[in-house]
Amino acid sequence: MRFIIIILLFSMLLCCTSRTPVFDQERAFRFLLDQCEIGPRAPNSAEIELCRQYIINKLKENNAVVREQDFTIEKDGVIYEGCNILASYFPRMSRRILLGAHYDTRPWADRDASDSLRSRPIIGANDAASGVAILLEISSVLARYEPQQVGVDLIFFDLEDMGEYGKNETWCLGSQYYAENYSSALPEKAIIIDMVGDKNLELYMEYFSYHNAPALTNEIWFTARDLGFRQFKARIGKRIYDDHYPLIQSGFNAVDIIDFDYEYWHTTEDTPDKCSEQSLYVVGQTLLELIFIEK
Repeated sequence: MRFIIIILLFSMLLCCTSRTPVFDQERAFRFLLDQCEIGPRAPNSAEIELCRQYIINKLKENNAVVREQDFTIEKDGVIYEGCNILASYFPRMSRRILLGAHYDTRPWADRDASDSLRSRPIIGANDAASGVAILLEISSVLARYEPQQVGVDLIFFDLEDMGEYGKNETWCLGSQYYAENYSSALPEKAIIIDMVGDKNLELYMEYFSYHNAPALTNEIWFTARDLGFRQFKARIGKRIYDDHYPLIQSGFNAVDIIDFDYEYWHTTEDTPDKCSEQSLYVVGQTLLELIFIEK
């Protein structure tokens, strides 16, 4: 009997220690608001410098190993200073999961309904503060809990959102640079999140993601289904050139989680009131589940 009790207690302990930590949606939304309070985070602006330092400070508070990857690009005779922020957790682990989001915002609200506003920069609550907010909350979790099987790398990409419509190569410049200069062993999984704070969140399987990494795409969407998150729709959606695409071209097993059907995209109306704590939670908890149930 004593042996049986010991076995039961040991089993209970295993269950308790293997549970996935809870994603704090309120704190994540605070991270979103903090970025928006800085102002538009356009390239070469004082605001993007402040946002960059804000992200780095949060990561260091959470005991991440942080590295900055500086690069420059020239566009229309202007030199833009870019900086990807790389944060690693549990670097001794050979198996890795990469999670990424961009932190710059569109310099122009060129899809705004008002002609007079189209030259203004955007606040970018959904595009891109929502993805950054989720990664920062995951950073907070990883500071307190250690996955059993994998290490985690968080990448905050710069210079994603200043491209020209119809010219894919002019977008995602930070992830292009990162992918072209990557020299380590590839992570087992690379997951990019973008525009994931929409109150009316609907996440379809992005076309390039599914055709490049069908097993990983299915794993993400079926994990969300098992958690009861109906915002993840298990149907193939649009082709979207996002930060995952340069990774795919460099051989990464990469997937994009994005709700591209967002009516305030690249307008001055992309503000925090269009975003939801619940949407951040749905995506963030799904990612934590993938990290902590990794076999």
